[in-house]
Amino acid sequence: MENETQSLPLRQRQESESDDAVQSTFPPISRRKQAAVLFSAFGSIALTIGYNQCFGVFQEYYLSESQDVLVPSPASQASPPTSLLAFVGTLCYGLTWAGGILVNPIISRLEHGSWESSDPSTRLWRRRMLRLLRPRTIPVSGVLMMSAGFVLASFSRSIWQLLLTQGFLAGMGMSLLYFPLLAPAPEYFTNHRATAMGFILAGAGAGGLTLSPVIRTLLTTVGGRWTLRIYALFNLVAGLPVAWAVPRSRFASSTTPSAQDPERRTTHVSRALASRTTFILSAVAAFLQAAGAQLPLSFIPSYTVRLGSTASQGANLLAASSAINALGRVATGYVGDRLGRQNTLIVTLLLATASVFAFWLSSILTGAAGTASALWLAFIAFYSFAVGGYYALFPALIAEVFGIRQYAAVNAFILFIRGLGTMFGSPVGGRLLGGSEKGVGAYAGIAYWDGALLMAATACCVGVRWADGRGKGWKWVA
Repeated sequence: MENETQSLPLRQRQESESDDAVQSTFPPISRRKQAAVLFSAFGSIALTIGYNQCFGVFQEYYLSESQDVLVPSPASQASPPTSLLAFVGTLCYGLTWAGGILVNPIISRLEHGSWESSDPSTRLWRRRMLRLLRPRTIPVSGVLMMSAGFVLASFSRSIWQLLLTQGFLAGMGMSLLYFPLLAPAPEYFTNHRATAMGFILAGAGAGGLTLSPVIRTLLTTVGGRWTLRIYALFNLVAGLPVAWAVPRSRFASSTTPSAQDPERRTTHVSRALASRTTFILSAVAAFLQAAGAQLPLSFIPSYTVRLGSTASQGANLLAASSAINALGRVATGYVGDRLGRQNTLIVTLLLATASVFAFWLSSILTGAAGTASALWLAFIAFYSFAVGGYYALFPALIAEVFGIRQYAAVNAFILFIRGLGTMFGSPVGGRLLGGSEKGVGAYAGIAYWDGALLMAATACCVGVRWADGRGKGWKWVA
């Protein structure tokens, strides 16, 4: 047992050196190609995560008396189904991430020709169908599925129909668009990987900044049904060019490789990898952070209205949160490349946790309306900037801790866990929401829940930092 324990750091160092050797054999990448990868991945994030971050605008609309989609109106019910409506958005968000556990292996097999067959005995229709399956087929199908989900949602009359269309169908489509463009992106960058991923993931903030006020305006002017149809058309027009620009993994051979191809990237998590302390703690941290990070975004519009502002002001604050979040992702990615990605991630999680207790909870518990609003604005600014750090640094951290060869497998599995966490956090928060007669005090349970989740996620990330340093040798900048 002692020998096995002593061999673990050696094995991790050997894997890290092997990963560096594999990357050194890659041909150089032009700046033009890197720019194409950056902007195509940025666009996919804006259309998927950017939309998910502004679902709170839809949620507030569905709960309002002016909505024209659900029959009967939730506002007319004695106990509005807030948690069930929140689950429409979290189901879409969760599936966007969770679908990677299926999408990534499919993409890898398409890139390596694993499903192609030259056997004459194979049925003609099967050979023709397999020829149509190309890496571009996956994201293009995702865009079509997303638009179909929004169009079908426009004909919904009950929450379960929204769950199937705006939740499940749109979420699966987003996963098909998200992973083919995001998974290979870190392979195109080395020294400035965290900065590049910070820019790419800032697409979520840019998408939320643009979409939140536009969707709010459309809901006010043309109603819910036509907003969904217009958004479906926009998604189709904007998404197809992005899907067509999907980059090829650098681990994919130019010719059909054998099963022993040493450069084929791993698409599944081995038992040995899953048993590592770093992997277990990373997965737990991902679940807790995903469960906690989305809670404020889900309730920004409704809490703003509860403070006495209008629904449009709530949508504008959600857009402002997205803009600050985008800046935070770029800034923390830049800092992470210089001061250490794990160090920076832990600091940003600590700041996000502190902002929940210092600003949001204080806003809820204070008695003065003016003070509550000021604290709420401070929370949105501080929290939005800090929470962006995890998203910017998380992909680069996976490549650093587990190696670029393992990136696709670990990223897909941990994002699957993040998807489960997203579907867990907001619905529980909806159940913790008190009655309207309590005013802003109804949100106290949500704030405590959010702070506890983020605090636990921070502790797990500290554990990852310790275990990785113990395995590879301690470095202050890591």
